[in-house]
Amino acid sequence: MSNTDLVLKMYEYFNSGQLDRIQQEIFHPDIAWRMPGHHPLSGEMKGAPQVMAFFGELFKAGIVVDNVHFGELDDGTVVEKHMGHASASGQEYLFPTSTTYSIRDGRIADVQVHTADQHSVDRFMWSVFALKAIDERLAA
Repeated sequence: MSNTDLVLKMYEYFNSGQLDRIQQEIFHPDIAWRMPGHHPLSGEMKGAPQVMAFFGELFKAGIVVDNVHFGELDDGTVVEKHMGHASASGQEYLFPTSTTYSIRDGRIADVQVHTADQHSVDRFMWSVFALKAIDERLAA
């Protein structure tokens, strides 16, 4: 399977809700996934279990991706650009995004998301993933 086909297979599994197959077949066990921003899902997820938890939250958020295009660099890195769509509280959001995927041992091992409208992503994520009440946060 080519590196680009590997990333396409991840999208196929994600869009059909087969998240377990992504971890089993697509992700390197030591994967690192970096999501920019200032919102509850931003940061670096390390290892397949953390990335899968992140994917589960993205799936619940109802983000739909289309207009997807791929290219492969001379070092095997896959570059992907897409348009993300979501809605929350009656507002529609658009997320022009580019992502780079590094492959190791035939699996996705390192991912960096690059967003074109970070403020919009942050607003959407905060509207979907609210913090717990202060007493619940302090109790933890």
